[in-house]
Amino acid sequence: MLYKNTVRGILNFKISFVIKILILSDFLILSAINLVSPIFAIFITDKINGATIATAGIAVMIYLIVKSVFEVPIAILIDKTKSEKDDFYTAVFGILLMAVCYFFFTRIDSIWQLYVLQGFLGLSVAISFPGWSSIFTRHIDKQKEALEWSLYDVVTGVGMALTAGLGALMVEKYGFDIIFYLISVFAVLGTILLFSIRKRIYVK
Repeated sequence: MLYKNTVRGILNFKISFVIKILILSDFLILSAINLVSPIFAIFITDKINGATIATAGIAVMIYLIVKSVFEVPIAILIDKTKSEKDDFYTAVFGILLMAVCYFFFTRIDSIWQLYVLQGFLGLSVAISFPGWSSIFTRHIDKQKEALEWSLYDVVTGVGMALTAGLGALMVEKYGFDIIFYLISVFAVLGTILLFSIRKRIYVK
């Protein structure tokens, strides 16, 4: 019910339609990801053969390093054209790659597989974030910049707060696999939602 009211509230807000969709897309995706984020280290130590707390730290390090290395070059690449088509499709590709990565968390059972998957997850964010941010920046309403960025932060923050505890409860009852499947599904749904703005982006 709260999710439904949040979606209805955003759609009725008097701001750019593109901004609304970008916020709703990230609301779905980030809320789903936060089902596992607070307990990710527990997943690693419980489900990966030979994994320790140090393994969890290295896994996060790999994710952040890969993300940091590739994000700026990708941003420079998509800035070379005035069209937003490349921004849009890199964002879509990155999110879909993210969905695939989370799906494969249900299949890994060794530390090296975890590290490889974390690298691809970092790459997926490095690909998706510049394009998403570029579109958001171009379509933000004048004189509403602070409002719309704040709205994004509040909406995604509320979604993540709701799922932070829910994920732990679901893991206790159903196990980790269901969480990763849900993240993949919601990432795909967030991507599908983005296609509603495809005809509203700049193509020249």
